[in-house]
Amino acid sequence: MRKLIVALCALVPLSAQNGPPDVALYQTVLDRFVTEDGSVNYAGLKADRAPLDRFVGQIGKISPDSHPQLFPTRQDRLAYWINAYNALVLWAMANDYPQSKNLLQTVLGRAGFFYQRTFQVGGKSRTLSSIEDDSLRRAFSEPRIHFCIVCASRGCPWLARTAFRAGNVDQLLEARARLFWNQKRNFRLAPETRQLFVSSIFNWFEKDFGASMEARLEFLARYRPTDVAQSRRADYRLAYIDYDWSLNLASDP
Repeated sequence: MRKLIVALCALVPLSAQNGPPDVALYQTVLDRFVTEDGSVNYAGLKADRAPLDRFVGQIGKISPDSHPQLFPTRQDRLAYWINAYNALVLWAMANDYPQSKNLLQTVLGRAGFFYQRTFQVGGKSRTLSSIEDDSLRRAFSEPRIHFCIVCASRGCPWLARTAFRAGNVDQLLEARARLFWNQKRNFRLAPETRQLFVSSIFNWFEKDFGASMEARLEFLARYRPTDVAQSRRADYRLAYIDYDWSLNLASDP
């Protein structure tokens, strides 16, 4: 009987097994179509979308909600949701490219893309907004996710070229946060006006970074201790950098 069971299992194709999505497929996409600065070759991706199609198809069937036994740890679940969000954004933008090139530059375009368009995730229809707010922000209370999920615009964090996995998610969260806050486009001092300019992400999701302004400045000080100390001594005013909603499109080769 044992030999029969083993033989039958060997006949079952891998695609029919209830395993988690194959992150190697997503890593292939990142290797081929994402540049060092997080920009994306959407035309190339659209022309060679098979690995991403397969990965998104697997996301559509399996999630930590539908198959919790496949995601036993916090790291498993967090890595899944970050990859899922980013992969769905890539898939949607590539699928509609070049019509999607200016989609996010209008309020209506952003509302439709993030709040109304739905995707299959674990057998359920989900919006990108619900993944971000429910499956990531509320489920994990982890502010560094804001530097890992990428909304396909230049104002976003750079898209990481390494897929998130249970074994690297904590390291990548910290690395991506440090990279984000050490880019002038996201953090800069203006001594002449005594202002500290930071990304609008810090404004839109301010409670994620601390319940008070003091707590939020403590969060920033983890990554820019000298500059935050200077801003405190001189009583700088916090200001927010205009968000660039243009597509994170890689330059033509």
